[in-house]
Amino acid sequence: MHGDAATIAPARKRLKPFQLSIILGCGIGVFTLVSGIVPMITGWESDSPVHREVFGGIPGPLKLAFYTVIPMMLIWGSLRFADRIRNWERGAPDDRRTTTKNVKRRLADFRAGVYMRTLLRDSAAGLMHSMIYFGFLVLLGVTTVLEIDHQMPPALKFLHGDVYRGYALVGDVAGVVFTAGVVWAILRRYVQRPYRIRIKSKPEHAWILGVLLAIGVSGFGTEMFRIAAEQASGKNVDYERWSVIGWPLAQTVNGLSLDTLQQWHQGWWVFHVITFIAFLALLPITMLRHIFTSPLNMYLRDRERPKGCDACDAEPCRDVS
Repeated sequence: MHGDAATIAPARKRLKPFQLSIILGCGIGVFTLVSGIVPMITGWESDSPVHREVFGGIPGPLKLAFYTVIPMMLIWGSLRFADRIRNWERGAPDDRRTTTKNVKRRLADFRAGVYMRTLLRDSAAGLMHSMIYFGFLVLLGVTTVLEIDHQMPPALKFLHGDVYRGYALVGDVAGVVFTAGVVWAILRRYVQRPYRIRIKSKPEHAWILGVLLAIGVSGFGTEMFRIAAEQASGKNVDYERWSVIGWPLAQTVNGLSLDTLQQWHQGWWVFHVITFIAFLALLPITMLRHIFTSPLNMYLRDRERPKGCDACDAEPCRDVS
């Protein structure tokens, strides 16, 4: 009897959700750190006349600070998310496994969470949130694409020529959509003040909207002085006309000296990075976390229930996730 028991293999320990949060956050943080180190070693630059120099005009110490603070914030955020997940795990176990029977329904629910279909029931609120949400996602994608291109050897770089022109256009249009959505949200919450919003307003809403607005404005400010400084240095940057917001703004300051433009560019860049750091700080501890939790909650809301629950809809059986 004892011999048989000894031969039984111990149960394999599975990673818990909060551990996955930490692993994912640490992985992204390390990747960001490495993405800053690699270009310093390789020195790979594009030889195309139509491209953007990453961190052009930004001193080395500021770049070092960027690739130090951002990974730290990403790891810190994953730890805060892990704390919250631990709290969720204190509840009673529930069968929410993805199976061949529910996978199609779950994916549909997940898409509904990503597309915020519940908000779209109110057309104005839905459009406003969509402008902010999808505008931000496109801007995040634009930044990620620039960083990926930054890591590539010259023969594999793709962000140049017409590709870069299209990239600049998409980035500026997304910035306008995102910033306009934030301004609309501010006016709706603090000027129009409909009753259902007024009674739910919290101080954190002002912080969130202020940080999001600062991200949009500082992004265009950085772009404006970057383009103007490149023009003042004698570089032909006519291709930046595809930056449909940054280019016109740059023309309003192109009479300033090169030193002044470079100083303003660095100042706006630092401000832009600080606003993003503030966003990362608010993300796991405010309602901003619903960017991630809402689609996940929609995905997991479908669970195995005893037969008859759908018919009786009794309180103990009702899915209240």
